[in-house]
Amino acid sequence: MTMTVGGASAASTTAPAPLGRRLALLGAVFVVCVGLPFLFLSEDGPRWYHLVFHLLGIALCAGGVVALRGVRRAAVSRALRVMTWVSTVAMTGWVIGHLGELATVLTHGGAHADHDLFQHPVHLFFATIAVPSWAATVLSLLVLLITAGVQAIIRRVRR
Repeated sequence: MTMTVGGASAASTTAPAPLGRRLALLGAVFVVCVGLPFLFLSEDGPRWYHLVFHLLGIALCAGGVVALRGVRRAAVSRALRVMTWVSTVAMTGWVIGHLGELATVLTHGGAHADHDLFQHPVHLFFATIAVPSWAATVLSLLVLLITAGVQAIIRRVRR
């Protein structure tokens, strides 16, 4: 920040984007996090759905962590910063599960892997990491978005 002649501060040209835009992006990540498993993990789908699910999941987690970093940097309260850390840890667990499951899928047929792969011990191990991490990601993002919304309403009322 720079100081103007009157002593008021002026924002620099490299100021981060407003928190609202970052929360909107995080809301989109939340919607995709909720819907992704339901779209791709049906027993009736083609075999390649499983591979695509893990590839999209890894990309989603990477984008989510970047979006959470942006929200954490622009957050105006400690509660939001703490919730971004909780969501980041949960999303990191989810990406670890995705990476392990993807490695199992790739070593057992790739896009042509049978549905029996869901019962493979290594796949099951990483699924026990991924599924709770997915649930924690969804819940923590929901709490984060609700907290940010309530704080925005309170700030408007106080003006």
